[in-house]
Amino acid sequence: MFESPAAIGPNHWLGRNTRNRVGKWIGELIDEVRNGNMNVPTNIILYRFTQYRDLEGNLLDTNTAAVEVINILRPIVAIAIFINFIMLSLHHFPEEKGKLKSRDEEYAQIFIQEVRRFYPFFPFVTALVKKDFTWNNYKFEEGTLTLLDLYGTNHDPKIWNNPDIFNPDRFTKWEGSPFSFIPQGGGDYFMGHRCAGEWVTLEVMKVSLDYLVNRIEYEIPDQDLNFSMVDIPSIPHSKIVIKNVVTAKVTWLFLTFGEGAL
Repeated sequence: MFESPAAIGPNHWLGRNTRNRVGKWIGELIDEVRNGNMNVPTNIILYRFTQYRDLEGNLLDTNTAAVEVINILRPIVAIAIFINFIMLSLHHFPEEKGKLKSRDEEYAQIFIQEVRRFYPFFPFVTALVKKDFTWNNYKFEEGTLTLLDLYGTNHDPKIWNNPDIFNPDRFTKWEGSPFSFIPQGGGDYFMGHRCAGEWVTLEVMKVSLDYLVNRIEYEIPDQDLNFSMVDIPSIPHSKIVIKNVVTAKVTWLFLTFGEGAL
């Protein structure tokens, strides 16, 4: 459902069909909860959207409620891509693991930020111009399809010193800007085209990083760790297979997405 937004032909229609099937399934669950045929905990997403009312006190229609549930679940699953790139960075830059063990929690934070800056995910986001305006002597006309270059901005040498070098310490004294560091869209969360789930992404990545560095021992067998700069989203071709060596019994773990495996 998030692997095919830029696909053309069968893959695109497969993604749309998948979304329709999931929407139908979630809609049926919502109706079951509302009819009293299914009891679910009151603190889960399904229940919250099932019972949500608008400003006029009306329940959301089933289709809208289902879409909103999917809009929460789909991005959470998509974070698996960032976790793959965390593993790839630990593999490509093994000295970083020692730094993560010896330095304070702040280093984990800047390490995650550098992973998000350094590796591709979705290379751009799109929008339609709402009204005519001019920026840097370039005229944007209403209705024009416009692309915001996420990867290019995060690797712009005018903004980042040696952008092609993996260096978490670049964020040590970083003051932050909604327009220069834009792995999940740019601008303001409320007014711009920036992902409102960015902070959730950071928290999931921090927990995952701690697990990989401090709570598990593993090896990465030979596999295809290359990734394409034209795939949307981009991810290592092998989706990173790790060999768990914590116990005498060998266990294989797959960090992947799409088929729901972790």
